[in-house]
Formats: sequence, C-alpha cells, structure tokens
Amino acid sequence: MTTTPRVLVVEDEAPILDGLLALFRAQGWDASGVADGASALESLAASRVDLVVLDLMIPGVPGLEVLRRVRARGDDTPVLVLTAKGAEEDVVAGIELGADDYVTKPFGIRELVARAKGLLRRPRVTSGAPRRIAIAGATIDLDALEVRWETSADSPRSMRLTAREGSLLEYLAARAHRAVTREELLVDVWGYRDGTVRTRTVDVHVQQLRTKLRAVPGGEAWIATVRGRGYRLATGGELDE
Repeated sequence: MTTTPRVLVVEDEAPILDGLLALFRAQGWDASGVADGASALESLAASRVDLVVLDLMIPGVPGLEVLRRVRARGDDTPVLVLTAKGAEEDVVAGIELGADDYVTKPFGIRELVARAKGLLRRPRVTSGAPRRIAIAGATIDLDALEVRWETSADSPRSMRLTAREGSLLEYLAARAHRAVTREELLVDVWGYRDGTVRTRTVDVHVQQLRTKLRAVPGGEAWIATVRGRGYRLATGGELDE
C-alpha cells in the first residue's frame, strides 16, 4: 500500500510558502507549513514527516540551528534547504550539519519537485549483520554512522557521519574497483531519477566529507577524483555485511 508523503515547508515569505504548499499538494502530498524556526522544531517534535523543505533565513531560531537540533536528536528526515543566491557559506554549513541537498532562490518548479521526489525515495534498509567498512586501519560503522580509529597512544577516537555521508561511503565501498560517476551517485544515492536535475550537491558533499576525514590518519586520501569519470574509494576498503 502506498502512503501519502508528508512534507513540512519552513518559509517566512508568505507568497513562497503558499506557492510551495500548493505545488506539493498538487503532487498528491500531505504538505503543511510554518513560518519560523521555533514552530518548525515544535512541529517536527510533535509528528514525523518524510521531507523538510527548510529556508535558512527564517525568524526566531535560524534555519541552520533548526537543522543542527534536528540532527542532534537523531532525526534523519531528508532536509532540502533553500538558500539565497551567492550564499555559498550557508550551503557548506548546511551540508556539514546534515542537509541532504540545497536549492538556490529563485528556483524552478520542475527542479524543486524533482529534488523533493528524489529525497522522498528512501534507500532500502536491510536487516542482518552490522554493516562496516574496514579501511586503512579505521572502521566505518554504517549503522551507527561513525568512524572509529586508534591513535598512537592506543586510545580510540571516533567521528560522526551524516546519513548522506554514510550512504555515499557505502556506495563507493561497494564499487571500490572502479570510478563512480556523479550521475550514478545522483540516481542511486540521492534518488534523482529525473535527468533534468542539475545540482552540485555531490561535489559539495564530497568536498565537505574530505575535509571532515582529515581528522582520521590518511583519511584525506580515501576519496579520489578520477578525472573525467567521477570518484573512487582509493584505499581498497571492503564492506562487511
């Protein structure tokens, strides 16, 4: 049985909020909206949704703080952030905090719908043994979304991953024998099956993940760029399932 997707739109500009609600409802989705950060947190605490469309420039609790609090309490609901043109620092900050993708204002209707549909396609969750990647002396726990490694003093260290970073590493590890194109990642990791979608989200996510992995000994070399092809897990990590 197909369930109706539930979408929460967080946008303080009334014409944009009303337009987005009408757009999503026209897709047959259950869409609701709020105009400030405090109301967004209250709504998300009260009921589960399948997608959050979050404007970063909202009154009260800022959009980035809303995202931080949502992820801090373990909520992995897909989040599509709306940013102002030229606000690259907001995009980077949003990705670091666990945003799944971003759209820059002004945006096209077809593009926004395609992004939303992609993020609503959840990856299949399989039961069984824990999923881990052993790579260059470190362990990536895909279930706990955590990287663990030992220091020279034999004291364990760990680092959290976002859900999207975990999916990205898992996909690359399963195909470590070859380069993976951006198009493959958009389709299989982000769920963007619409060929009209044009986004740099893959490159931004990879860039931020590489920055984060610098904390792990040798981690900055884990994801290699293959010119003209895409990305490859460069250290021969193997996925244990």
